[in-house]
Amino acid sequence: MHTVYIIYSPSTDKYFIGLSKDIKITLWQHNARTVPATADGKPWEVKFSQSFETRREAQSLEMKLKNRDRAFWEDLINSQQPATI
Repeated sequence: MHTVYIIYSPSTDKYFIGLSKDIKITLWQHNARTVPATADGKPWEVKFSQSFETRREAQSLEMKLKNRDRAFWEDLINSQQPATI
């Protein structure tokens, strides 16, 4: 399974969108500051995730989400529904 996720850092008030095969390990890496793009944001918390059978499907959603704005992400997070972009 391939998972698209949105994580949030309360300390920096920023979101990060990514793709992972193991969300638990990925979240640990973000919080361990091993990912340069998120090193300053500890602690990170998962706000949204959606899994797909293929990497291609997951990459498609990841790119679509990255091209949207914060208001869209927050609406998606608050709806707790699968993304249908």
